Amino acid sequence: MNKEQLDKTKWAKGFKKDSPVSYSRALQYALQEPLYVHIYKNAESGTLLYSIVASGDDIGFWMDSYKTKKEAVALCKKMGWKIK
Repeated sequence: MNKEQLDKTKWAKGFKKDSPVSYSRALQYALQEPLYVHIYKNAESGTLLYSIVASGDDIGFWMDSYKTKKEAVALCKKMGWKIK
């Protein structure tokens, strides 16, 4: 997927809306082929979520979060991200 295609995805549009400051960094990760991610359960926001975190980032860059692991896995498959 190239940058123009990525910009048009639902994920990219949502990320840009929710976190415009981090958007360019998220695109850098998303354009990696392959992008390896971890999915972990957390309640850091006060709600139990399954967060998708880019691997290899010392600070743990969150790509997205969902209420269910099934939703998180589905996004990874759609985007071509490899789950570690």
